[in-house]
Amino acid sequence: MNQRFLLLVIALTISCLSVQKINAQGKKLLNRNILVEIKDIQKCFSDSIKRYDYKKDEALYAQKYKLFYGEKLKNLKDLYQSIYDKEVIIGKIDPNLSFKATNGLQIENNVNVPQAEGIPLQAEKKKSVDIAEVENYQQLAELKKQLTLNFPVYLIEDFAGGIYRCKLNFTIDVDGKFKKVKYNKSSDTEFSIISGLFLYAIGGLEKPLIYKGKPIIQTFAQPIVLTFE
Repeated sequence: MNQRFLLLVIALTISCLSVQKINAQGKKLLNRNILVEIKDIQKCFSDSIKRYDYKKDEALYAQKYKLFYGEKLKNLKDLYQSIYDKEVIIGKIDPNLSFKATNGLQIENNVNVPQAEGIPLQAEKKKSVDIAEVENYQQLAELKKQLTLNFPVYLIEDFAGGIYRCKLNFTIDVDGKFKKVKYNKSSDTEFSIISGLFLYAIGGLEKPLIYKGKPIIQTFAQPIVLTFE
C-alpha cells in the first residue's frame, strides 16, 4: 500500500511540474495561437503528401510535393501578411534624438515610423544616446536568447540538416509590442517566415523601453542562426 501511495505521489508531482512548465512557456508568448496556425498549415501539407508513395511513382510524388509545398508557403505568407497588415504604429519618434547600438545590439533607422511634431535639427546637432541608457533595455538581450533557445523547432522538424539563417527587422512600439516585422537575408524562405511569425507569437517586451520617463519607439535588427542535424 505504501509503495502504491508513493508511486501515486511521484506521478502527481511529475504531472504538476509538466503543467507548470507548459504554463511558463505560454506566459512568454502573447500570441501562442500563431504557432497553432503554423502547425495546422504544416499538418495540412503532411496529410496531403502522405497520400502519395514515393517508391511507387517517383515522378508523381515529386510533382505533388512541389504543388503542396507551394501551397504551404503561400499559406504561411498569407498568415504573416494578415498579421502585418493589421498592425498600427501608435508611437512617434523624436526627429532630434537617435539611439546607438551597444553590446552587439543592432539598431536600424526608423524609416517607417511617423515623426513627432517639431523642426528636425541638422544631423550633427541631433542627440545620440547609447541604448544602455534606456530603461528596460536588458530585455533586448533576453529576447535574443529566446529567439534561439525557445525557437519552435517542432514546426520545422522536416528540414534537412544544415545551418539556417535569417535577419529580422522589427519595431518596438511605445506599448512594448513588436510591429512591422520583416524577414530578409534568408537561407530558406520557410525558415524566415516561421522566424518572423515566432517573433509575432512572442508579441512584445514585458515592459516598454523608457527614456527620461517616456516610452520610446525604435527599430531593431536581429539575426537568427540555427543548426539542424
